[in-house]
Amino acid sequence: MKVRDFMKKEVITVDIKTPIMAALETMKHNKIKRLPVTKNSKFTGLVTRAMIRDASPSAATSLSVYELNYLISKMTVGDIMVKDPVTISPELPVEEAISLGKKHGIGAFPVIEKKDLVGIITESDITDVVSNALGLGDSDSKRITIDASGKRFGYLKDLIEVLDKHHIPLLSIMSIPKSAKGDWFLVLRLKTKDAGLAAEDLKKKGFNVTNVT
Repeated sequence: MKVRDFMKKEVITVDIKTPIMAALETMKHNKIKRLPVTKNSKFTGLVTRAMIRDASPSAATSLSVYELNYLISKMTVGDIMVKDPVTISPELPVEEAISLGKKHGIGAFPVIEKKDLVGIITESDITDVVSNALGLGDSDSKRITIDASGKRFGYLKDLIEVLDKHHIPLLSIMSIPKSAKGDWFLVLRLKTKDAGLAAEDLKKKGFNVTNVT
């Protein structure tokens, strides 16, 4: 799965000279939390709602409300934006984008290809990827969770044999770390409304089934 497959391709941007309150209104109107900033139509930075909320003159305590509002009205996104934010390629695997977000504490990445802004991917887009993989909210699929700690090599063959026996298509399989020792949970998403019998047969095969939902 590549970033290209899940990013938003129609990106709302603002010019570097846009007043911060105008940028805030744009975010509110479009129900978004951040805006890529352009200069001469080229991507140059990123501004967020939080940056605008926190923006204030350093001498604010000595100013009247009118003076403060006047100064804020003169501030542009170029005054407060993050310059040269972390960007990613559309060819980057989604899991690497997740890892980068965790490493840098970033909730969104502008997507750059050949120096051009071609999209943006946010934590909400990535959450959707994971939710779809797990089949959350899908009444036509079931999930079986297996504690795969210490499982012998080749156990997937036994797993598939059980699913084939019950004519249950495997929609996705996700491995989730259980501990730093290399133990894993396997989460199987199955195209069925009843995974009970398959789960019982998996147990007979020696699989440690911990949950069926």
